[in-house]
Amino acid sequence: MAVSARLAALSLLLFVTACGTEPAVNEPLPPPVPVARQVPADMAALVSAIDAFGLDLVTAPALASKTNLVVSPVSASLALQMAAAGAAGETAAQMTKVLRLPEGVRPALPAFDQTDLKLSNTAWVQQGLTLKPRYTDALRDQFGTTMNGADFVRDSDGARGRINKTVADQTAGKITDLFPPDTITGDTRLVLTNALYLKAAWAREFPRDRTKDMPFTRADGSTVTVPMMHNDPEKEPKAQLGYAQGPGYQVVTLPYRGGKLAFTVIVPASIEALRGKGIAEILSQVQPATVHLAMPRFTTRSEMDLKETLTQAGMPLAFTPAADFSGITDDQALLIASVRHKTFVQVDEEGTEAAAATGVEMKPVSAPAFRTVTVDRPFLFVITDTATGAPLFLGRVNDPTQ
Repeated sequence: MAVSARLAALSLLLFVTACGTEPAVNEPLPPPVPVARQVPADMAALVSAIDAFGLDLVTAPALASKTNLVVSPVSASLALQMAAAGAAGETAAQMTKVLRLPEGVRPALPAFDQTDLKLSNTAWVQQGLTLKPRYTDALRDQFGTTMNGADFVRDSDGARGRINKTVADQTAGKITDLFPPDTITGDTRLVLTNALYLKAAWAREFPRDRTKDMPFTRADGSTVTVPMMHNDPEKEPKAQLGYAQGPGYQVVTLPYRGGKLAFTVIVPASIEALRGKGIAEILSQVQPATVHLAMPRFTTRSEMDLKETLTQAGMPLAFTPAADFSGITDDQALLIASVRHKTFVQVDEEGTEAAAATGVEMKPVSAPAFRTVTVDRPFLFVITDTATGAPLFLGRVNDPTQ
C-alpha cells in the first residue's frame, strides 16, 4: 500500500497512545497494532473519558483559530481532576460532565508502566492554608501528587519561578514559563500542575538519506515545502506498520521501540471520523500491513489558557464566585483563576520527543479586583455623612498647589 505524498493533502491529525501489551522477549520489532489489552474496567472507563475529553478540546470553537493545535488530554484531564477532587455540588457536577468522568469510577492516575514516559503531579499550597485531610489524601493516593509549600502572598513572582522551574525540569526543559508574568499573584492560594514528558525511538527509524523536500498542501489550498521522511519497508527484517482506512481518510500506526508507545496519523485530518468512532475504535481497526509511508519531519508547540474553552464546554461555575471547592479547605472559598496548558512535539527520523504541562491556579472568591487610580488632573470631591448620605462638603480642584 502506498501512503506517500497523499499525507500532504490538507493536513495531519496525529496522536500518541500508550499500549497495554508487553513486547515478546528479544522481539526486535514490536507488533504495529496499538490497542490496549487486559485493562481493568475502571481504568478502561477513565481512558475512554480522557479520549472523549481530548476530542472536545481539539474541536473546541475557542481554539479553532489556531493553525496547529496540540493538546495533551491526559495532562489537562489529570490537572483538572485534581481540582475536581475538592469540588462539591453543581461545581463538581459540571466538572465531572466536562471531563467525561464515568459515574461510580474514582478518578486516578493511569498506571503507565514504561521508561520512555514520565508523568508528574505537583501541588503548591500557600503557607498557612490548611487543606482538608480528605483532599490531601486524594491527591496523594489517587494522583501520586507531590505537595509543596509556597508563599504567594509575600513573593508571588518567586513562587511562579519555582513552579515554572519544576515543570521545566519535569519536561526536560521543553515546557518553560507555564505561568507567564502576572498570572501568579499575591491572591493565589493553590496551584496544581501536571507535567508529561516522553522521548521514544521508532521501532524502525526513517533513513535520513531518504528524506526529501516535498510540497505539503495546507487547508486553504496553498502549498509549502517540507522535509518529507520516507520509510524503507523492504529493509530486512521487514517491518510492517498498522493500517486502516475509512470514508475519505487513511490511518497509519508506527510503533516505538519496545512496543509500549505508538504514533498514529490520520490523513486528511478527519475530526468527523474521530468524533464518530473515538480514538480507541479507530485504533481497533488498524491491521498489520506493508506501508510505503512519507511523513513530514516537524516540530510544533501550542500554548493556551483553557478557561474560555472549559467555560463554553459547560463548567462555568468553577471560574466564578459561585464556585464550590469546599472539599479543599475551610479557610477560604476558592475559584479557578486560570488553566494554563502548553505542549511540545518534535517528530524526526529517529523518533519523537514530546512534552505537555497543565497548571490550575486557584484564588479566593473574595479576592478584590486590583485597580490603579492616579489623581493627576482636575478632580471633584465630596465629604458625606455616611449615616444619612448628606454632602457636608463638595469641591472642585483644578490646582492643588493653590
